[in-house]
Amino acid sequence: MNYNKIRLFVDFDGTVTLKDVGDSIFETFLDPLLLRQGWHAAIIEEWKSGRLSSHECLTRECARTRVTKKELDRHLDAFTLTAGFIETIDYCRRNGIPLTILSDGLDYYIEYVLGRHGISDVRIIANHLVFDNGSLAVEFPYEAKGCGRCGNCKRWHLDTLAADGETIVYVGDGYSDRYAVRSADVLFARGDLIEYCGKYGIEFREYTDFFDIVRYLEHGSR
Repeated sequence: MNYNKIRLFVDFDGTVTLKDVGDSIFETFLDPLLLRQGWHAAIIEEWKSGRLSSHECLTRECARTRVTKKELDRHLDAFTLTAGFIETIDYCRRNGIPLTILSDGLDYYIEYVLGRHGISDVRIIANHLVFDNGSLAVEFPYEAKGCGRCGNCKRWHLDTLAADGETIVYVGDGYSDRYAVRSADVLFARGDLIEYCGKYGIEFREYTDFFDIVRYLEHGSR
């Protein structure tokens, strides 16, 4: 395997950010009655159990959210990046390593959070957020590319974007990464993704922050 040619893919929620931005939006701006009734926790459990696709889950969540663009922006101002992510971007720029953010979340909040930290030139592939008269809606430009379980098939992007001879490095933390990891040559995992990999015998490297990724790119890839 040629470790001199690397392509880096990273999840966003809980990976680039320590906290899950998407979950926070719905837990903050969903109809308060639904929150008190435990609706959001129940629909997330249905999604994780496979009874709901990402399309169904996100569509229902967005439709029951009440928030303006100004209110959402104010909420997003509180989110910070995982330590070492900016350094990882800088390293990739200097060394010609393609870096792509893959998310089954929503493009608007990813772009907003990154933009607050001066990042505007990283490729982002995600579902598309639409503001709709005080509520949210979601469009799925990549839905047809996978099996239908995810709104945005990360594994399809890994398989499609990687060129022959490239080593695919993937960094993730949770449930939406479960298919992508099977196409990765080198996997960095934390959170729920560690449990998933252990259950299915998938080899991984545990990471704390993106400084672990930089160290791998500098030394472990040779």
